[in-house]
Amino acid sequence: MPKRQLLKVNKKKEKHAQLDPETADEYLAAGVEAEEAGEKWRAGDSAKSSRFFVRAIELYGAGLERFPDSFDLSYNKAHLQYDISQQPRLLAQLSASTTDLLELALESHRSALKLKQDDADVLFNTAQVLTSLGELRSEGSSANPADRDDALKKFQEAMELFQRCFAVQEYQLNEAQATMTAAPMPDNPADEASDHPIIEELDSQFPEEEQWASIIEPITTNTLLDTTTAQIETLTVICGLVVSQDPAGLPWLEEYSRPLLQRATFLVEGTDRAQEVLLSRANFKCAFADAAFRTGRLDLTTYQEEVNNTFGIDIDPGSSVQWFCDRADAYINLTASVRAAADLASPNEGVSSQLNDVQWKYLTRALADLTTATKLPNVPNLAKIHLRRGDCELLRYCLGKAPSCYKQAIHNTTMLLRNAEIYYRGAAKFAKVEMASQEEGEALIKEAVVSSLSGDSAKLKIYSTRVVKTIDEMRDEGLLMAEDIGRLGQQLK
Repeated sequence: MPKRQLLKVNKKKEKHAQLDPETADEYLAAGVEAEEAGEKWRAGDSAKSSRFFVRAIELYGAGLERFPDSFDLSYNKAHLQYDISQQPRLLAQLSASTTDLLELALESHRSALKLKQDDADVLFNTAQVLTSLGELRSEGSSANPADRDDALKKFQEAMELFQRCFAVQEYQLNEAQATMTAAPMPDNPADEASDHPIIEELDSQFPEEEQWASIIEPITTNTLLDTTTAQIETLTVICGLVVSQDPAGLPWLEEYSRPLLQRATFLVEGTDRAQEVLLSRANFKCAFADAAFRTGRLDLTTYQEEVNNTFGIDIDPGSSVQWFCDRADAYINLTASVRAAADLASPNEGVSSQLNDVQWKYLTRALADLTTATKLPNVPNLAKIHLRRGDCELLRYCLGKAPSCYKQAIHNTTMLLRNAEIYYRGAAKFAKVEMASQEEGEALIKEAVVSSLSGDSAKLKIYSTRVVKTIDEMRDEGLLMAEDIGRLGQQLK
């Protein structure tokens, strides 16, 4: 998400920041100073960091009350609100929820956009806020239809803004290239330098006045690629919503994606981002195949081939943690769709056996990829990866329950529960180190649930006030079957 840097032209700095700003620049200076202090403490003291960030937002807001047309104040306030919403450690220090803060950030971005409707950074950032809100609205299988419909609308608006952003960026890049081509080369480099006074010279012209100037990064091919991949990633999320909210929109998705994928292939030439783009394309193709299968436009064999070929041929994983995690997610999504198809299928022993085989095979592959990811250097989000490993083992465990009654799962019940418990325990430890309180809480409760399924309900009773909601979520995600939910209910009494 682009952060517009601000350059202070006058290097002279007072010992203390002005207590009562009077001009838009003074409010901006005070806000930036508070924001910089927040950045200073971000890694070491989340509470102190959040206080500085809140103070910065208040200063930007106070400045906007007096100078509502100040674009820099509006931009900085909007950007900082979104940044905080994406930082769990900072959010934990605030009373507002992620949704509340994102809604405020969206309102602020819309205000900034009114001041400069064709500003590429604001267009991109606003689209990012919309996608974050859409993801929050639609996450989890228990999201209600109204929330999913709202999420789809937000994603569609984000796509429109990304497209506007790309058009502006492309125009600016073409203009810059045309200017460079038309500009004559100076006979003496010193002559060219004299036409562009350096910043320090301005101090002598404005010895008493502090001025600010926006530093706008030049548009490059990489900038266009950033916007294009963001569009592809948004389309990937839309695929999952189209199934339930607008199945007729799938052909539109396919048509819309073609020029985007072609554009990405063209833009990536000559850059070092080939694997990033290939991964983005692979995620979209798998998500689209999943949506096509769920809506009956693709049979199971073709769906499997699409997933296998997309990740098996196009990309060399190397040491990419993201590659292994994304392929594991594609496998897990495939098994979820197959499980849904099995629930709807007519009772047929042969068909059920085949669908169970497919689920077991791809869950096992997903576990192998997640295990490989944990062994690579500099692995981020280890807590989430271990949570995913525990979920995979529970999904395999559930195959041994009615109506699947898959023999391999039944024979390995003890091992599957033991593995899940180990993974969840590991996730809780890593989450504590990473200071990811949400993941830590989820891991601890899931560990307690699995421990209870193995016969030890002591941990489950510790979290009795929070466990019911988690059990409901695990049921919706296919991690618990009716038989187990009944047992857990008895143990909680």
